[in-house]
Amino acid sequence: MDSKTSKGRNPADRPDPVDKFSTLNEAKALEGRADQMASINEWSQTNHLLLEALEKRRSLAEPNDPSVAKILGRIADTCMRLGKLPEAEKASAEALKILEGAYYAGHALVAPALERLADCFMAQGKNSETEPILKRAADIYVTTLTMENRATLRAYYKLAKLYIQLDQPEEAKKVIEKAMKYVDTPLGPVGEFRYQMALAQVLSKNTNEAKALFKDASEDFRQRNNYLRVVDCLKNYAAICRTTGDDTQAEVAMCEADRYKTLDNFYPEDIFVATLLRA
Repeated sequence: MDSKTSKGRNPADRPDPVDKFSTLNEAKALEGRADQMASINEWSQTNHLLLEALEKRRSLAEPNDPSVAKILGRIADTCMRLGKLPEAEKASAEALKILEGAYYAGHALVAPALERLADCFMAQGKNSETEPILKRAADIYVTTLTMENRATLRAYYKLAKLYIQLDQPEEAKKVIEKAMKYVDTPLGPVGEFRYQMALAQVLSKNTNEAKALFKDASEDFRQRNNYLRVVDCLKNYAAICRTTGDDTQAEVAMCEADRYKTLDNFYPEDIFVATLLRA
């Protein structure tokens, strides 16, 4: 028997346990520093530190190591914040490939990677590529987390937005109607889904339904101090009024929109944060 192991590797090629432990600690330290930079929105430094940590993780990892996919996901998120969309897409696609190799296709941990890749596609206007990826993520969320989970509803919201951008109002309505069963409560972000439904009705040329939905959504946004969305609703409402010849109502709506533009918006970026939907 030669000096190689049964797996064909020379024992001399194996990483020294001490060196491996040291490299792992260095990677963790870099990731910790990246956390600190992210906490103060220093995204360029965060990205640099994560890339360094990634190289150290790669030197230790076996193929399909989920720890590498985790850092790639963080790098993708940071690149999105920096506007480096191609880099974000590349990191997201690599993370997804690793997770699909480590787990089965419908595994719960695959869904966030799919959603992240869909976000990268959508941000670049690659809407036709986004749809199958986002639908797959939503299906996995439904199976592994249930329909009422915030991650599932977030994916459905993104799907509705996508279908509206693709000028597919009927598909958007199906998604919204399914989601509305779980958010049409005082605690759920129902206003956002009503707003999306209103946009879908505009595409379907159902002006009366759209006007009513914009008014309902606007009231919900007022109660939640989401004044930016109130402005969106009022502008869309005014646009419909103009198409139907009701210039007086359009003028009233635009004056109100101008007033809400001056108010401070306290609503969080994540529309599901302030709810008691299942996490």
